[in-house]
Parts: sequence; C-alpha cells; structure tokens
Amino acid sequence: MRWRRPYADLVHLAAGGRVVLGDTKPGDDVLPAELSADLRQWGAVAASIAGAPVLPEQRDIVSRRGRQLAGRVSDVLGRPVEYVDPLTGGRERVSGRSTGPVPVIAPEPTPWETGLPVAAFFAVLAAIGDITLSRAFGEAFGLLWIPANLLVVGGLAPSLWLVRSQRFWRWIALGVAVGLGVAWIVLLLGQFL
Repeated sequence: MRWRRPYADLVHLAAGGRVVLGDTKPGDDVLPAELSADLRQWGAVAASIAGAPVLPEQRDIVSRRGRQLAGRVSDVLGRPVEYVDPLTGGRERVSGRSTGPVPVIAPEPTPWETGLPVAAFFAVLAAIGDITLSRAFGEAFGLLWIPANLLVVGGLAPSLWLVRSQRFWRWIALGVAVGLGVAWIVLLLGQFL
C-alpha cells in the first residue's frame, strides 16, 4: 500500500536555502515575482539559522514568516498547502493567509478621569499662548496677526490630526484644538468690541 500525503502541496526548505513547492499541477498559476523573491529571502534566512544557536524569538519570527508565505502560496494556488517548518520539522496545513483564529483584542475603556484634565491644561496653555502672541503681533503689525495666526493653526492642524488616535496624545490634540478655537473667538471678539 502506498502512503499518500493528505495535502496537495508541500512547501519546504531544501538544501542551500532553496524553497521547494511539491506536487504542482498543470494549470497552476505561476507565483508572482514578489512572492518568489520573498520565498528566496526567507529560505536564505531560515537556512542560515537552521543549525546556529539563536534566540527562541528569532526562531519564532522565521517560523511565523514561513507560515505567512505558505498562506500566500495557498492563495495563489487556490488550495491548501502543507508547510514544513525548517527549524522544528513540524508540519501544518495552511489554507490561505488566515492560518488560525484572529486574536480578538478587547477595547480599553476611555480614561476620561485623567484625559480631560490633560486636555483642559493644554487647552488653557494653547489659548493663552495664541492670544498673547497674536496680540503682540497685532500691536506691532496691525491686522497681519490674522494671516500669521492662520499659519500657526494651519501648521498645527496636520500634527493634531495625526495624533488624534494615539492613546495619550489624543488628549493633548483635543486640548490644543479647543484652546486654539477659544483663542480665535476671544481674538475676534476683542477686535470688534
């Protein structure tokens, strides 16, 4: 009785770091050049550390990258492949890029108690700074404080927009944005009253 592998293709590392795809079928898509280059690069790295003393984290990175590439090969071929880990010898079935359950990360509660005081501090700081600088500029150059202040706000806007989703920096961005808005209201009311 002849033994048959349970999966259609075998992705493994051959001598010299060459990545081998076994049992290709007629009509299989040719691997894209980018994927072939990634496979060659991964094979060279895996072959270089196969017998060397390396940290477990490094071995894990190489193994994980191999599984990812096997998933990409599976996507191109349109069927599952069997991935042989060159560092452990373990075999696993890889079906597309999703090779396991996607970890669910529970969202953290928003820290309103600490975030709002930080935002309030930076709102006051930005408002006082903008009002002071704009009034000093207005006394020296008249109404040129308006385009100068537009340049300040326009220069800060991209930075505030980029950090709005960062955990701590979002509070600073909120405070500075509110402070600049309050400063504009105060400066315009001071101009007309």
